[in-house]
Order: sequence, then C-alpha cells, then structure tokens
Amino acid sequence: MLVTNDQNRAVRRTGSYTAFLNSQGRVLNDAFIYPFPKSDGNNTTSDDPGWIIEVDKTEVTSLLKHLKRHKLRAKLKLRALDDGERTVWSSWNDHSEPKWAAYNLGSGSTSSFSPSASITGCIDTRAPGFGSRLITPGSEDLRAHLPDEAQIAGSEVELDTYTIRRMLHGIAEGQREIVRESALPLECNLDMMRGVDFRKGCYVGQELTIRTHHTGVVRKRILPVQLYNDAQDVAATTDMPVYNPSSSTLPVPPSGSNISRVGGRKGRSAGKFLGGIGNIGLANCRLEMMTDINLTGDGTQYNPEHEFKLSLDAVEGESAAEVKVKAILPPWLKEYILFGGVRKSASVADNREDQRIKDFLGQLEGEVAQSRNE
Repeated sequence: MLVTNDQNRAVRRTGSYTAFLNSQGRVLNDAFIYPFPKSDGNNTTSDDPGWIIEVDKTEVTSLLKHLKRHKLRAKLKLRALDDGERTVWSSWNDHSEPKWAAYNLGSGSTSSFSPSASITGCIDTRAPGFGSRLITPGSEDLRAHLPDEAQIAGSEVELDTYTIRRMLHGIAEGQREIVRESALPLECNLDMMRGVDFRKGCYVGQELTIRTHHTGVVRKRILPVQLYNDAQDVAATTDMPVYNPSSSTLPVPPSGSNISRVGGRKGRSAGKFLGGIGNIGLANCRLEMMTDINLTGDGTQYNPEHEFKLSLDAVEGESAAEVKVKAILPPWLKEYILFGGVRKSASVADNREDQRIKDFLGQLEGEVAQSRNE
C-alpha cells in the first residue's frame, strides 16, 4: 500500500482519510479513499475491489504519475475521472450528527446505504463532529440522490461556508495548505485525524513517520489562527477563532509568510502562515512558542503576554503593514497531545468510541420505535 491508512481493515465498509508520502516521509497529497459503489456497472467483486481517490483537483496528474511509478506489474487500472462524473459533498449538522453516519463506525449494524447504492462516503474524522463526506454520481444536486431529509437534512450552501468552517476547526486541505513534499504528516495532525494507521504494514515514507511517533516530539502543528490589528480586540481564552464577515478589509497575508514575535529579536520563526479568509486562517505553529503546551517538561518560550505578527509586503511610498496573529489550540487537539497521542490514549479513545456508537444506535432505535408507535 502507498497510503498511511489501512483501506483493507475488516471493519472498513466506507471511505477514510489518508495521505500519500514520498520516501522522505513528506506529504505528497492528502486524500479520501472510498470503496467503489457496486451499482456503477463496474466489474469489481469482493476479490477484485475498486476505489475512488478524492484528491486536490490540481494534483490529479501528479498523483497519477506517482501511482503508475509504483504500480509495477500489479493488475491495476488507473484513470482520472472526467469533470462532472462525480460530485463531492460535505454534510454536517450544527446540532447533532447526521443519522446515517452512526451506521458506519465499525459497529455490527449495516450501512444505511445499501450495497447497490450509487453513493459512497464516510465520516469526516478530521475533527470531532465535523460531519460526513459523500460522493454522488454525476453533477446533479444532492437532493436528486437523497430526497429524504431524514437522511441528510438542511440545504446547500456556498463553498466559502465550508472553507470557513474547515478553518475554524483547524483543518488544512489540499496542497496550497499542506505543501507538497514539505509538510510532515504528524505536523498536519494526520495522527489525530485518524489518517495514519500505526499498525499497518509498510508504505512509502513509513520509516520517518513511525520513528517520530514512537521516539520523537512533534514540535509544530497546524492550528487555526485569529487575525487582528491594533484596533481590534482578541479574546484571551477561546476554543475556536471567531469569524467576523465585517473584517474583510483586514489584509490576508500570503501563504508561506513567517510568523514572528512582536518586539522580539530576529531569530527562529514562530510558525508559517498557510492561508486564510477574512480574519481567520491556518498556520503551522511552534507549540512551545505560540501555545501553553509543554512537550518535554522543560521550560518553554511561551508567555501569554506575547503577541505575534505577520509582515506584509510594503506598498511603494508606504511602510510595511503588519497583521497580528493568535494561535488557537482546539480542545480535542490539546487533549490528544497531553494524552500522548495514539500511544497512550488508544484504549481511552476506543472506549469513548464504543460508547459513542452505543449512544447513537440507542438514540436511533428509540426514534424508530417512536415512529412505529405514531
């Protein structure tokens, strides 16, 4: 296998989040991989499965070259999907998780999508409660495939709404934010996002990833950040950035800009800005400089009074502008780091997941019983 996750696990009946790495353990592409729907007329069987790979559209050609390079003599057919052949949807509910997602958590229940369904998907595990990912055939509206709002409630929104929500949760996506052949999977939080299976066999780039996991310290991670200036206040403590549409006049720094401490001496960068929209964004931050996380038990450089900035290119005749930036450490990521990641919290996470599955299924059984009584 060429990916960090294990697509062949016995409990895997839906898609999953993963990544392709190079031999140095750097990310080539982040991706979702889904089992190919059986109703598409393809000739796949249980012994000859098919897969759909969802990847940054601008990276399709590069990924195909990478796959063909490692194909060797494997009886594997590869092709890029045509425009309009498939549509990707992100579904979420601000109050409760979509009902269909509860059936795809590796429990004994079957998926609410029948084996002959033309739809495939998965729970989006990149952040707790982030929702679900759906792949539908053609370019029709989602309601053409799921007219029953009991399965997927709500209405379609603009792509910017999804992007804002993704950045608020600290999720980087695509090679504009997860820089190709530069980003490390654990710095991109792939371990917390269940994008790396540390129990699977060999894959390209495994050596550095597994060594860092077992013996190293991940000193930088991608975090959501709040952008502001001297005329704006930023909350001292918050679990998530606050998006303000009226802050559209705030200049968004270019991707790759270095973060430095306000009033500090020139030295090691505190992080690197990856991208943003309005007054929020994502940055690869040094945890012991920009957050109160202590990774080694020794002293850190963090001081709650310190502020950090991004310098913008100067316009002719004007001095260089600056935008201040505050890193926000989401509670689920902080808990993951403090627990020691997968090594120490696996059993705790498994117990929580088991209870979560039971709670969801119990809720659904209650709703079904209530509907029958009505």
